Amino acid sequence: LFDGADPKSVRAFFDEMMELGVEGMMLSPGYSYEKAPDQSHFLGRARTRRLFRAILSNRGSEWRFNMSPLFLEFLMGKRDYRCTPWGMPTYNVFGWQKPCYLLQDGYADTFAELLATTEWEQYGTESGNPKCANCMVHSGYEASAVNDTFGSLRGLWHTARATIFNRYKDRTALKLLDEAVRPVHAFNPLVQIDAQISAPIDVHAAEETAV
Repeated sequence: LFDGADPKSVRAFFDEMMELGVEGMMLSPGYSYEKAPDQSHFLGRARTRRLFRAILSNRGSEWRFNMSPLFLEFLMGKRDYRCTPWGMPTYNVFGWQKPCYLLQDGYADTFAELLATTEWEQYGTESGNPKCANCMVHSGYEASAVNDTFGSLRGLWHTARATIFNRYKDRTALKLLDEAVRPVHAFNPLVQIDAQISAPIDVHAAEETAV
């Protein structure tokens, strides 16, 4: 999701997907790709938490997500995690991509080489790397949430609680749903193509003329 997303529309979409019988949904904030021509509609961390708090609070009990419930709480601002960039490694025809699929800082021939040669301390929000400053994407942070789940009995308990008690009643979040939202195309109108439309051709008349 990006800045300008309407939380009411997203929630309505979730309802529709459940009616269609979708078994599980996935969602994540968009990453701020530095080469993207429109940089103004990427979400910062504060706006990400605000948007996902509005979307995921007071949720319908029928919503089913194929994601870590602790990662969803992280997006809502209820948890704080450090990035685990090696948690979802990417392999393609060039090799293992450093450090994750969002950034392209070289490749390694093997997974062992990826782990050994990547300077992991240079990535993540805490590193000061501007490419990571606003990132809250699943590729780095859902792995941290999963590690939290299975790293201790406390994490396992928190996950079980978040799975069962997942309505997240929040009056402030309800008010956020009533705020006016300007869609992205209100800031960046779609390109309009002007075309001169000629008068329709009378096919029957053309056939008679040809005869």
